[in-house]
Amino acid sequence: MNRAIVFRPHAWLCGLLLLGMTSGYAQQSDEKPEPLPEPLTLDKALALADEPHPDLQIAEARIQVAEAELQGARAGDDLDVYVDGALAHVEPPDYAFNQSNDDHRLLLNVDKTLYDFGRTRSASAAAARQLDSHKLLRVNTRQQRRLAIMQRYFDVVLADLQYYRYNEEMAVEFVELDKLRDRHELKQISDLELLEQEAVFQRSRYRRSRAQNRQRETRARLAQALNRPGQLPRNVVPPALPDIERELPEVEQLQALALQENPVVKSLRERLEAAHARVEGARAGDNPTVSGKLQAGAYSRERNSYDDFRAELQVTIPLYDGSRTDAGVAREKARLFETRAMLTRAERDVRQQVLELWLQLDSLKARREQRQSEKRYRELYLDRSRALYELEVRADLGDSMVRYTEAERNTAESDYETALAWARLNALLGRLDVEQPFVPPQNTTQKEESNEQAN
Repeated sequence: MNRAIVFRPHAWLCGLLLLGMTSGYAQQSDEKPEPLPEPLTLDKALALADEPHPDLQIAEARIQVAEAELQGARAGDDLDVYVDGALAHVEPPDYAFNQSNDDHRLLLNVDKTLYDFGRTRSASAAAARQLDSHKLLRVNTRQQRRLAIMQRYFDVVLADLQYYRYNEEMAVEFVELDKLRDRHELKQISDLELLEQEAVFQRSRYRRSRAQNRQRETRARLAQALNRPGQLPRNVVPPALPDIERELPEVEQLQALALQENPVVKSLRERLEAAHARVEGARAGDNPTVSGKLQAGAYSRERNSYDDFRAELQVTIPLYDGSRTDAGVAREKARLFETRAMLTRAERDVRQQVLELWLQLDSLKARREQRQSEKRYRELYLDRSRALYELEVRADLGDSMVRYTEAERNTAESDYETALAWARLNALLGRLDVEQPFVPPQNTTQKEESNEQAN
């Protein structure tokens, strides 16, 4: 059939839609985020986790591609309506009754695949599974965004506490150096003693400078995590963590729950089902096809081969395809094996990560108790040093303040590590709770309680 002029209205329509989508992405990427709240709290920072970010935009784009592929797969046996047109000039033979030179024609065609023995069904099933897989990966991306923000937020708070510690240390060493300078002028100490204290002061000054730079570095990383590069938060409020000292469930229960609910594992299972469907679709590559066709035409000259209307029922039975079907089946089977191996590896990784977090939480429990005990000791020692200082009995108040600030910072560090470990464990279990990111898995503990009550 001559298709010298083929007019497909859906092509330019799709082009306009694609142009509109492209311009929409461009507008979205050009939008400037709002300034960071001042002061910045952890709740406010986590509330920004779902705002446009390259990681989330990549996940959304993959979902849109999967949706388009699903739409295309479902439309594989849909109607295909198009117009063929041709403007032709002919030189008829002398014996022809019609000696005109025009041979124009306009044809309206309607094609429909009536049955393809499973190809469209398999392609649709594979595309649907692939779409579900990408949606689960988006959940994982949102979880990782929250974990990254938590980590960067805690880093800023710890950097501030570290700076306070070294700032106090430098102040104490400076006061001591100032005293020695006065005594040196009075010839009460030697040059060696003065230079020794000068070296001590310079070391503390260097540590303070490094801690100050660490403050800027962690704030820049937090701004990056919040998708606001260059907007360094000035005041970052230490978070008021909930009760993170919870009873740790059995590791076997957590591992079983993680293998059941982890979004990456569930995504790979969906991807495995999609691979199975693609294998079935590839096997159906050499199956027959039954299709129908309607055609209505208008012509500028009469010919015996021209029909005003034509209706056809076509059956296409492949007899030989040069092993293309076998090659397609082999390719999809290889992808199936690859996906199955990725699933096995992901399950092992999740099981190991749960075990490591479980052990980390168990160790952090003892570490928190040790550091809280150290903090209570340093607090009491500071009170005693302050009292002795007021009585002018002993002058180690500055050093006591430094040690207490250090103990306070170490206690906060162990608290944040515990909170982050709970959040990571919850993420492995497929939980995406913004309000209570550090709360241990409730259904597991509830299940234990219900079992105890039943017994």
